[in-house]
Amino acid sequence: MRILLLCSEYEGLIKTGGLADACRGIAQGLVDAGHQVTVLLPQYTNLYSRPTGVWHSVYFHLGGRPLGCAVRQLAQTSQGGVDIRLLEHHDFFHRERPYDDGDQGYADNPLRFGFFCKAALEWCRQYLPDVDLIHGHDWQTAVTAAYLKQHYAEDPVLGRVPFVFTIHNGAYQLTAGAEWFGKLELAQQQDHFLNMLEQGIRYAAKVNTVSQGYRDELLSEPAANGLARLYQQRQADFVGILNGCDYQQWDPATDLTLIKNFDSTDLSGKVACKQQLKARFHLAAADVPLMVAVSRITGQKGYDYLIPALRQFLALSKVQVFIVGSGEQHYCRQLYQLQEDFPAQFRFFEGFDETLAHQTEAAGDFFLMPSLFEPCGLNQLYSLKYGAVPVVRLTGGLRDTVVPWPDQAATGIGFSDVSIAALLSALQQAEQLYLQQPAYRAVQLRGMQQNFSWQSSVQSYIQLYQQALTEQFSRT
Repeated sequence: MRILLLCSEYEGLIKTGGLADACRGIAQGLVDAGHQVTVLLPQYTNLYSRPTGVWHSVYFHLGGRPLGCAVRQLAQTSQGGVDIRLLEHHDFFHRERPYDDGDQGYADNPLRFGFFCKAALEWCRQYLPDVDLIHGHDWQTAVTAAYLKQHYAEDPVLGRVPFVFTIHNGAYQLTAGAEWFGKLELAQQQDHFLNMLEQGIRYAAKVNTVSQGYRDELLSEPAANGLARLYQQRQADFVGILNGCDYQQWDPATDLTLIKNFDSTDLSGKVACKQQLKARFHLAAADVPLMVAVSRITGQKGYDYLIPALRQFLALSKVQVFIVGSGEQHYCRQLYQLQEDFPAQFRFFEGFDETLAHQTEAAGDFFLMPSLFEPCGLNQLYSLKYGAVPVVRLTGGLRDTVVPWPDQAATGIGFSDVSIAALLSALQQAEQLYLQQPAYRAVQLRGMQQNFSWQSSVQSYIQLYQQALTEQFSRT
C-alpha cells in the first residue's frame, strides 16, 4: 500500500509528547512491513535548518481566501526509508512552539490546522495520485476527514481514498466558535461551536485509539469529554490498537546513554546505573528502593494526589524518589518544596532531557505512573523493559499492559481509586515487595521479558486499513 500519514509531531523532528513516538513507530513499522509511507507534517521553526530536496508549490482557496504553501522533502539521512515531507507556511508554522505560546493556545489554531488538512489533500491530489489511504492523527488532522467527504467525494484521485483517524488523547479536541464552520468551509452541524476532533470521529472511514482499555472508556462519560454519544454511534468502526515500544531506542542491553548495559540475565549494569544517578543528584548510596517518574507535570498524570501521597510516604519510609519533567508551575513549586522538606530522599529535575529519561528508567527500582487517565502510555512499556517495576493506576493502556501484584503473572503494582489513600497503599505495597527480594526479582524479570513491539500493533493497523479499503471499494 501507499500510505500518506498526516501528523503534527514526529519523534526526532518535533515532539511534545507520546504522539511523536507513536507516529514514528507506526510509520517505521509500516515501512518495515513492506509498505510505502509518506509522512507530512508542518515545518516548524526548528525544522528550517534541516536539509531538504524536492519541493512543490500548492495553491487553493479556503474561506474565500487565496492561500499557498510549499511542501519540501526532507533529506533522507536517517529516516529509515520513510519519505518525510514538511509543509512550509511562514505565518502559520514558523513559530517556536507547535500549538501555544507557552501559556495559551494560539488563537488561530483552527485556521492553522484546517489549512494544514486542506493543503495536505491538495498536495496529495496533485503530487501523490497513487495514494491508497490517508491516516491522520489527533485533532490537528481531524478535519481532513470532513474535507474528503464534503469537498472531494467526486474527485478522481481522492474520491476513492479512505481516511483512518487515530485518537491519541481524546481530551485534546480544540473547540472554536460556530463562525469557524464557514471560515474553514465545513458543513455546519447544529452545534453552537466547532469541535475539531469531532470532525474526524464523525467522517473518518475507521477510527481507533491507542489501547482497547481506553477505547472502552471513551464510550461513556466523563472519559469521552462530551463525545460519548458520537463514539457510540461509530462503535462498529471504532477499535483499540495498543501502541508499541521502539526497542531499537529503548533496550537497556544496547542503550548507548547508559554507563553500563544490562538485561534480564545480568542486572549488574542496572546497579551501576542506579549508583550513577544517585551520585549525580546527591542522593545517599543507601540500599533502599529508588522510585522514579518521567512525565509531563500535569493534573492528568495524577500530581494532585501523587504529591500529598509522597509527602506522607516519605515521612513514613526510607525510600528515595526522583522525578523528571516539566509542566504546570503550581505542581513544580510543590515538588521543589518536597525536595526542601526531604533533602535526603527526594529530588526533582525540572525540564526534559532524552538522555536523562533513559538513565532514569535504567536507575529506577519502581516507576510511578498514577495517571487519572492514560490512552496508552509508553513509559510503563519502557519501565518494564528497563526493570523499573511500574506502579500504575489501572486505567486505559496501563490496565492493558501491567499485571498487578499479587497475581502470579504480576509485572507491576496497580491500584484503581483516584485517592491519596489508594496511591499511598500502592507505594507501601511496592516498598514491602522490594523487601521480599525473591518476589520483587520475579516481578521485575517478568516485566523485562514482556514484548510490546510495534510489529504486532502495525499488523493491526494494516488490517484496519484493509477493512477501510474494502468498504470504500464496495461503495464506489
